[in-house]
Amino acid sequence: METSPQATPVYVPYATLITALETLRTHGIPRTGRIDKTIWDTQSGAVRAQLLLGFRFLGLIDEQRSILPPLRPLVEATGEEQKALLKAVIEDKYRDILSLDLTTISQGQMDEAFRKFGVSGSTLVRATRFFIKACTELGIPIAKRFSERSKPTGPRKKKTTNGAASPKSTETIPADAHRSPSAGSTWEEKLLEKFPTYDPSWPDDLKAKWFAGFERLMKSKG
Repeated sequence: METSPQATPVYVPYATLITALETLRTHGIPRTGRIDKTIWDTQSGAVRAQLLLGFRFLGLIDEQRSILPPLRPLVEATGEEQKALLKAVIEDKYRDILSLDLTTISQGQMDEAFRKFGVSGSTLVRATRFFIKACTELGIPIAKRFSERSKPTGPRKKKTTNGAASPKSTETIPADAHRSPSAGSTWEEKLLEKFPTYDPSWPDDLKAKWFAGFERLMKSKG
C-alpha cells in the first residue's frame, strides 16, 4: 500500500473520519465499488472533499475513488477490532514520521516531518492534529506533551435548575477533553473539536443520539 507522493495526509478531525466509516457501515459500500462525496450528505462540501483526500491517503480508495482492499474490513469492523485495523493503516501510511520516535519528538520536528507531505499553514496544523489524536486513540506511543491534549475528561454533566450538576447518566454521551481551540482554527473546526469522539463500542441508543447531534451540528454549519 504505497502512498502517492501527491496524496494529502488526513486533515479532517479524527471523529469525522470515524463517523465517515460508520456511515458506510450503516448504509453500505456502493456495489459500484466507487465512493463519491454524496455518501456523506450530512457533511459540508468542504468536509466531503477532505474525506475523499483522507481516504486516498490512507489507501482506502484510489485516484478514481474506487475502493481498495483495506476499506471493506475497516468499515465492517467495530470496537477494538476496528481500532486494530486502523492502527495498522496509520502505522503504514505515517511510517516515516513514526520512525522519528514520537515519545521524544517536539512540535517543531513533527511540523517539519509533515511538511515533507507538501502541506503547510492551516492544513499542516490540522494534519498534525489528526495524527496526534489518532495515535492517542489507537494506542500508538506519543510524547506526553501531545497525548495529554487529547485525553477525555469524562461525560458532560447536565445542570439542574439550581445550577448543581445532576448525577451521571449512562445515556450521556462521553465528551472529549474541554480543549481550547487551536490557534488558526476555523469556527467549523472549533465546533468539531468540542464534539465528543464517536466510540463504536457504545450501545445502539447512544450511537443514535450521537449521530442525531452530529447531524444537527453539520446542518447548523450550512
